[in-house]
Amino acid sequence: MAGKAQEWLKRINFGEGRDVPLDFGVELWKQGLFRYETKDGIVAVLDRLGRPHDPERIMFEVTRSLLDDVVDAAGGVERAYNRLYQAMEASREYWDRWKLRELAVPEPGIIDPRLEDAWYALEELLIWARSMDDRLCRRSVIEGYKADQGLVPALEDGPRREAVLKARMRLHGAGVQEARFLADLGLHMQSSRAGTKSGVLRKGQIFLPFPDPVTDKIKHRWQLTYDKKRDGVRFADNLMRGVERFMDEMLDAFEEHLPERYKS
Repeated sequence: MAGKAQEWLKRINFGEGRDVPLDFGVELWKQGLFRYETKDGIVAVLDRLGRPHDPERIMFEVTRSLLDDVVDAAGGVERAYNRLYQAMEASREYWDRWKLRELAVPEPGIIDPRLEDAWYALEELLIWARSMDDRLCRRSVIEGYKADQGLVPALEDGPRREAVLKARMRLHGAGVQEARFLADLGLHMQSSRAGTKSGVLRKGQIFLPFPDPVTDKIKHRWQLTYDKKRDGVRFADNLMRGVERFMDEMLDAFEEHLPERYKS
């Protein structure tokens, strides 16, 4: 488990002034099992095992991991981010050893297995960011369920949910919406750049050429432009900061609006 993700899990499950995890309590969640697409799978398993169940038990099961699942995806973002930095540092050390970063050639493309590792870590980071946003809110994948799925739609109306919604809007502004479009391209169609994954050298620094801001779905990588000379590592920095800020703001909302009956 990634370092920050472990801290977030501890914050969920343990804290001063309460006897239960932050996601415990029927008053946190919107009632009505018709809202939750996971209920049918849970019922099927309990029936197969011959275990008794009622709507209250099923309601507990459909909501018990919603918050943890968001932490899991945020941990995936963090792990990919750490691997990106490790790969970039290894590449810098290699190029410094041979003094290749002193080349006076404007923006030469450089090919290096360590940079390939960095690119794959960056692409994984985009996918985990998309997964995190899906676990917060997404459309149902099962026919017949009109309600959105994920943590946010399941939260009962009130200040807790409003605070999480505002935090999610800031998360989108930190790059998650853009990561979704790029991840969809990578997951379902093609990589953002054709050929060998490489870097560029600018004034002695190694950069991962990253597309200009993406604001809509991408049908082909030819739609991407690179005029702003963005760096993938800088994009990852901003995205990681946004994920950390969101997680803290989300858990703040749960802590500030803990049901009175669970305060010790």
